[in-house]
Order: sequence, then C-alpha cells, then structure tokens
Amino acid sequence: MRWKDGSGVKWRLRQQRLAWPRWVKPEVAFEHAPSGLGDDPISAIIALPFLLVFAVMTPFWLAELLLRLLLAPLAAVLRLAGVIPYRLRLYKAGRLTGSYAAHGHGELVRLRRQLVQRGPAGDGR
Repeated sequence: MRWKDGSGVKWRLRQQRLAWPRWVKPEVAFEHAPSGLGDDPISAIIALPFLLVFAVMTPFWLAELLLRLLLAPLAAVLRLAGVIPYRLRLYKAGRLTGSYAAHGHGELVRLRRQLVQRGPAGDGR
C-alpha cells in the first residue's frame, strides 16, 4: 500500500506475507558465483566454490519450500485466530519508521486504517 501525505511525503506500508522469516537464503550461493566462465580449466576451478555452495544449499532450499507449502494452510488459520501475528512495516520516504504486529484479521484492518489515516503514533499527522 503506497500513498502521499498532505506535504507530499511518500509512505509505504508492507505486510510480511510469510508466517516466519526465511531461514535459508539463496543469495548466499549466488554471492560466490563467478562473473564469467570460459573454456579454460582455470574457469572451472574458479567456479568450484559456487558449485559446492549451490550443491549443499539446494536440498535445504527445497526442504524449506516443502515445509512452507505444507504449513501454509495451518499458518493462515493461526493468523486468522490471532495466534500468529500479522507483521507490518511502515516506510516514510524509503526509510523504515516502524514495525507493527496485529493479532487477528480485525486488528490488522484497524491498524492499516489507523496508519494510513493518521500515520504512526507521535508522527504529528
């Protein structure tokens, strides 16, 4: 959700979609990727760290993906019941100004409305 306030400042409200943060991040393997590979044997040696990290991390990525897919319906029910909170982050002009947690869908709707209409507490809007 994005909007501008009366003074033209850009705001953005983002909701964390997953019930928990990612544990395994694919960026780790790609940080080790070489910029270019040629036909020479040195290129294969340079690519070895990337290939090793990629080979080790791929089963973990797949296991986490499978776990997320299996637990997604349960997490959705627990969020609606208020057991797992909805996480919201408010950005002002591209900078994080606050993190909020709403327990249950009704509180999520009220919190969104409050943040869009009045901004975060103490903001003076």
